[in-house]
Amino acid sequence: MDRQSVVKSTAIPFPLNFDNEKYDDMYKAYNKIMVLARDLNAFIETPEFVFIGKDGNGKSALIESFIGFPMMIGEGSSSRPLHITLMNSARCEEPIVTFKRDRSLDSYEVDIQIELSMVSSEISKRNQKTSIPIEITIEYRYYLNMLLIEPPSVSIQPTNAITIQGQSMTSPANQLANKIAKLSIGNEMGEMITQYTKSNNRILVFVETSTNGGTNSSEMLELAKKLDYKLDRSIFVFNKFHSLLTGDQPFTNGRDANRFLGSPSIGAPTFFTTLPSTAQRSQCNSKDQLSQLCDQLQQTDLNILEQLQFDKKYERNVGLSAFRHWISEFTWRKYLDSVPEVLKRLNSFRTTSEDQLYQIRQQLDRTNAVTLRQIANSYVSIEFIQCIEKLVTRTLEGNPSLNGQTLEEEKSQDETGDWYDHNGKPILLLNDEKLVTFYDNKLYGGQQFERLLTEFKCITEVIQLDELSISEVACAIGSNRPSNASVIAWAASDLAQKKIKEALLPVVDQLFKRATYILRRLVDIVDRMIENKKKSSFRRHGNSTSLFQDNSSPSSQSQSQSSSISQSTSLSSENMIYGIQSINGSDSVSRPSHENTIVNVEDHPYFIYSVKEMYFKYVDQIAADCKNKCMDEFYTTRLIYWDLQSNKDLKKFCTDSPCVSLNNSLNNNNNNSNKSTTPGNNNNNNNNNNNNNNNNNNNNNNNNNNNNNNNSNNNNHILSPKETHTMVTELASKLFQDIRNRMSKNIMLKCYNYFLIPMQMDLKLNIQDNITKLSDAMLEEIFEIQTTKERLREDEQHLAQICNQFIQQEENYKKYSQSFSHPFPSAVRN
Repeated sequence: MDRQSVVKSTAIPFPLNFDNEKYDDMYKAYNKIMVLARDLNAFIETPEFVFIGKDGNGKSALIESFIGFPMMIGEGSSSRPLHITLMNSARCEEPIVTFKRDRSLDSYEVDIQIELSMVSSEISKRNQKTSIPIEITIEYRYYLNMLLIEPPSVSIQPTNAITIQGQSMTSPANQLANKIAKLSIGNEMGEMITQYTKSNNRILVFVETSTNGGTNSSEMLELAKKLDYKLDRSIFVFNKFHSLLTGDQPFTNGRDANRFLGSPSIGAPTFFTTLPSTAQRSQCNSKDQLSQLCDQLQQTDLNILEQLQFDKKYERNVGLSAFRHWISEFTWRKYLDSVPEVLKRLNSFRTTSEDQLYQIRQQLDRTNAVTLRQIANSYVSIEFIQCIEKLVTRTLEGNPSLNGQTLEEEKSQDETGDWYDHNGKPILLLNDEKLVTFYDNKLYGGQQFERLLTEFKCITEVIQLDELSISEVACAIGSNRPSNASVIAWAASDLAQKKIKEALLPVVDQLFKRATYILRRLVDIVDRMIENKKKSSFRRHGNSTSLFQDNSSPSSQSQSQSSSISQSTSLSSENMIYGIQSINGSDSVSRPSHENTIVNVEDHPYFIYSVKEMYFKYVDQIAADCKNKCMDEFYTTRLIYWDLQSNKDLKKFCTDSPCVSLNNSLNNNNNNSNKSTTPGNNNNNNNNNNNNNNNNNNNNNNNNNNNNNNNSNNNNHILSPKETHTMVTELASKLFQDIRNRMSKNIMLKCYNYFLIPMQMDLKLNIQDNITKLSDAMLEEIFEIQTTKERLREDEQHLAQICNQFIQQEENYKKYSQSFSHPFPSAVRN
């Protein structure tokens, strides 16, 4: 295999050197390309080179000669990795060396700039054994950006020589065994080398001293195969080539030289260099002196090879300029591949800004009362009301885990709180809150409303009649003496109605307060639902939707206007040159949105506030209407519950008491209730009826006699206050429970019919009717149309400027890319 096929010649017909001032136009074009790529936030990968070799093989001399300035960076052995960043800077006529802050050492917490002559001493000060690298940045106008990494020298110590019995020491088997035995670099160094070489974008430069054994005995080759087994990112530099040419066993003819230079054992770019020694470099005071010294050493080696009549095709593998030429071409081609990507990104930004400018102009043309009314109706009916109705019925779009509330969380709000009776004491459930369905689940909307009604039912079942005082009973009976069931019934009915109203009114007030809170909080959930919908649309179409939708655009249908345009007037002058901030980092044009128009809350807060106020007023209105209907249960005329007269307990109590008049009243009422006439009596039954009447008359006479006797004995006895209190209390308590159960059931039904159902049926008509009644002037005021137009005109002016700048930048970039892609010396160009 000929290395000629491995080290291909460059298409550029001249040696491209970093410090070659003849190609000033190329470096200027490169600087412009990099500045524009940075402003466009376009990623361009920086080439990185890792120099690996043993101590004394000339790694530092190779790096210093490659950089082109005498710095004596290889003086002494380094215990720390060294990172040298070469950076193109058009303002730097002379190189500026900056040591980055080193937090691993004290007193090195800031960046410092030093002279080239002080680089070696500064490295020596920081040369402590650690894996944290020393970072150096060199800015110069004739550099291409790259990173040079020099890990600590590899220490490969040969182990005991391995000899295979029956084979000579020079046999291939023994040579291979000794190669493997020599590859022992230690665990710590091995980990560091592996860490620096595992990245696939780094080029590995293996530096080794030239020997008579040629590439066949290369220790670095075996190490390279371990780190880069394909050798597709490896370069080999055999230093001290002059010592080999003039040593003890020099080449005697051109055949030997060609055999050495064209050794097929390495399938990677290979170079043979002679670099200045430490003493020679210390005598160089400028870039020109170092460059001349390197050229002289290279020319000396070529003269010796010329005398041996070597093959000219190996000339580009000899000398520092050949190595520098390969690195320069590799770096140049690396950046050349990025030129189309930057241009593509620039075109994308220009197209996006033009589409946004078109959208803004369309918005200005369509910003009128008719369009605003359409947008308002669309938002109210399709977005806002639809989300409310979903939350009232059932939906998971509201994200229950985030927006739902447990019963405890609901009560912890300032607008709600616990249940309290008319005395201000908390009402506690007898068997804890577990009686309430879904008490520990996060709910919202209609489900939370139903849970509230369930809790209300449980709370009312806990409420009992307060103890009645004798005074209350006496006042309820009034001037009437408790001589019959009617008086007792009237008293119990009045007391039960009074106490039920006193007990339930505070609970009903709290019920509607919490119900209003549950429905009012739906507005916040709707805002989050709409925001999530906008984010979902942004992920699908690459940009956020705007207030106005358009179905036609110069480059795409329905291009969305970025919300960040309104903030573009605050850009810095440097960023405004390219208009990057106004594009919000987007490098593609969004596709048409099939979602309904979504009003941007940030752009039109007053309109959203007005819609919410309409909703709140409607909720308060239906809450008041429903509460009034529930209060009808309390606002009744004076009632008596006649079923008490047939109450067995009342009869039994009255029978056991000595009150004859009360018993007579009950008997008379029973007799009166049994009296009824049946028309069309049969003649056949007249005799029986007459007989019965005679018997009844006889019985009545006996009863009258008995009653007269009883009256004569007890005509002066009445119920005592204690007996009256006991009877009224028992009857009022039973009546209280019946009224409580009936009223709580009726209140729950009315809450369903007059509170929850209108939220599903009439809300849309109510709010949309309010929107329809708005005049054009009021609608423009709600949308703040004047402010919106002023903002849009400012955005239009700013985007027009950005579009012009992008067009100019695109033209300049094409010119820069042409200069960079086809570099020529300034003298040739002129």
